[in-house]
Amino acid sequence: MKYLILLGDGMADYPLPDYGDRTPIEIANTTAMDMVAQKGVLGQFCPIPEGMPPGSDIGNLSMFGYDPRNAFNGRAPIEAASQGISLAPDEVAFRCNLVSILDGVMESFTANHISTEEAAPIIDSLNEALTDKYPVRFHSGVSYRHLCIVKASETASLEALNTLACEPPHNITDQEVAPYLPQGDAAVMLHEIMTKAREVLRDHPVNKQRQAAENLPATNIWLWGQGTAPKMRSYAEKFGISGAVISAVDLVRGMGVCAGLEVVHVPGATGWVDTNYEGKVQAGLKALERHDFVFIHLEAPDETAHQGRADLKIQAIEDFDRKIVAPSLAWQENHPDSRILVAPDHFTLISTKTHAGGPVPFAICGAGVTPNNASCYSEAAAAATGILLQEGHRLVQRLIQDKTLNFQ
Repeated sequence: MKYLILLGDGMADYPLPDYGDRTPIEIANTTAMDMVAQKGVLGQFCPIPEGMPPGSDIGNLSMFGYDPRNAFNGRAPIEAASQGISLAPDEVAFRCNLVSILDGVMESFTANHISTEEAAPIIDSLNEALTDKYPVRFHSGVSYRHLCIVKASETASLEALNTLACEPPHNITDQEVAPYLPQGDAAVMLHEIMTKAREVLRDHPVNKQRQAAENLPATNIWLWGQGTAPKMRSYAEKFGISGAVISAVDLVRGMGVCAGLEVVHVPGATGWVDTNYEGKVQAGLKALERHDFVFIHLEAPDETAHQGRADLKIQAIEDFDRKIVAPSLAWQENHPDSRILVAPDHFTLISTKTHAGGPVPFAICGAGVTPNNASCYSEAAAAATGILLQEGHRLVQRLIQDKTLNFQ
């Protein structure tokens, strides 16, 4: 049996008043996702366990079949694993966004999607300026997404670092940032690091070039999502299968590393609407020739919703449907001993520009799946089926382990 998960990050949403009270999924042309629902089973599941913060870290762990209540140990250490960064027992990894803060307001949590090529010399400059003064080191990632590794000290213990209250920057777009700065026993040191970083970025050559091109400068770093080294059972141990993961973002690739999966890098995979859709699905279907399981992750619906861009979110969903889901269905016609799962990992709301928990729609078609006569793929259609898996991580467990799938 072959298993293919197609994940549209943050694809689910609430009805939009300006679009006739329809969600972006309902507005978009989703012929292929509708076909998955019609050929198979449609229902709802809860990738975010009750009481946990809604986000791609928690949601994607569920989508890999891990219970976040046991497996989650912070977002940044998962991203560190993706980069091959080993954390010492006394080190805590923080996600380090390059952001644009203007007049104290979070103008852009992505520094207007700064390129990886622009970001790398900025991260180099931070290492040159700060590593001799503070117990930190910075690692370049993709676009605005980077890492800061902090070593515990007398002034900032491991527990103090790990328990800091750090707000994700995508939660505070267009808001004053001061109330959301890190809070806790180790906050003073983090505030100092973030302040010194702002001084480094103020006159950085990359920012001068961006301003000359009338683009937003990366004015600040934002530290959040911290944690110590993760511990996860591999897919070989957990399910007895091999697999691969394809994503533009370190978070999802890091989960693949922790799960013992092959991480397939696709040129032109950006995490935005300009990503290499065709390259990702081709790489995924090729990987199924050597693996049992492939996870293809698309970041664009989430990113566009964080920007409050309904038009771009609709476009991202349509591109996901036409360029990722449709070719996967065509492949399945020649590989009947397979299953395809389509789902988001959480809501990302146009109205608030941030995440929300709650049941989201899933659709599965393929071998051994009992259809439930769904007409289309959408939030409302999934709710109407009456199928609801409260423990979201069990969806993928059932996908892989159940010889027959009947949710009735």
